[in-house]
Amino acid sequence: MPDPVGAQVALLGARMLERAGELADEMVEQIRAAVPVYRSDAVITVAELRRTCLENIDFVFGPMGHVPARTSPESRDNGRRRAKAGVPLTSVMEAYRVSARFLWERLAEHTATGGIAPEAALRAASEMWLVLDTFTQEMADGYREEITSQTLTREAERSAVLEALLEGRLDETGVYEAADLLRLPAQGPYVVIAAQVPEVARHALPRVQDALRPLGVASAWRLLHDAEVGIARLPAARPRIEDLADALENAAKGGVGISPPYDDLRKSADALKLARIALRGAYDGQRVTVFDRDPLAIAAAGAPQIMRAVARTILGPLDQAAEHDRATLLDTFGAWLDADGSADRAATALFCHPNTVRHRLRRLQDRTGRTLSRPRELAELTLAFEIDRRIPDPAP
Repeated sequence: MPDPVGAQVALLGARMLERAGELADEMVEQIRAAVPVYRSDAVITVAELRRTCLENIDFVFGPMGHVPARTSPESRDNGRRRAKAGVPLTSVMEAYRVSARFLWERLAEHTATGGIAPEAALRAASEMWLVLDTFTQEMADGYREEITSQTLTREAERSAVLEALLEGRLDETGVYEAADLLRLPAQGPYVVIAAQVPEVARHALPRVQDALRPLGVASAWRLLHDAEVGIARLPAARPRIEDLADALENAAKGGVGISPPYDDLRKSADALKLARIALRGAYDGQRVTVFDRDPLAIAAAGAPQIMRAVARTILGPLDQAAEHDRATLLDTFGAWLDADGSADRAATALFCHPNTVRHRLRRLQDRTGRTLSRPRELAELTLAFEIDRRIPDPAP
């Protein structure tokens, strides 16, 4: 059946296409006037912008009166090109809005002066806006695809560079390039952080960079199968490890180890080894261990097999007691150490009488054969206690 309205719409589209060159020139002028980034040929040349305008004009008016286009590979490619050129998406969208407004105004002028029936004008407007919406969406999709691709590429590069840095495989020149890519200052102080992952491929420190940013700490991270590791640059004017440790305590899902501060990024591999040792020293009661802040914890975690043997030698006699009794004696000893040797303060922490604390400590001395008043024997008991709570014997 003949479609007279459709025929008029198709004729309108054809007439607009006849003016494509003229319309493209005007569109280029309006875009460059309205969107500052398009005024520079260094970003987008006039010739490239005009070619894109011609493509859009053909895409809008070519199918008018027939079957409107549902996809626009050209617009998707244009979105990718703009992303590669570094044009902000807001600027690209503004250019598309300027183009859409311009085409609508020219179409409205032609329908008003070309003897086009109101029904045909309404249908033409409807088809035009449908197509404009299609190619705008296609452009945005292409832009996001390119940005996603660039982001994944950059993250892969950053991850590879960070791995090389932590493995000590970069020379001095490479280290400066690595610092730039990782967005870290080229001068320290730095620390390496190692955090225990809850399971393979799961982050140990979700959104850790956001947590450290208020402290003025820049950082770069890599997720390994057993740990999430990172290099953090402390504020040079106020390198407070305590603030860093507190922030990590709040962000962590498990244990965290922090290396001593260092100034040369080439020492990152050595710092990672120390951070991993510190991580082994973490336990439920102290999730963040700083290597040079808690030497007893580091000594306890330094060589797990040897340290377990040391602890068994000193605390072995306690194994003859019931498990609950053994735990009570060691918990009391730990509270007494935390209270700087005060039975009264330890009793307050344990919700018991000071004489109960003293009685338990005497039982500990009797069973282990070591006396708390003798510095060497106290040191041995303290080390064994730190080993016991940090490195339990493996399950049979």
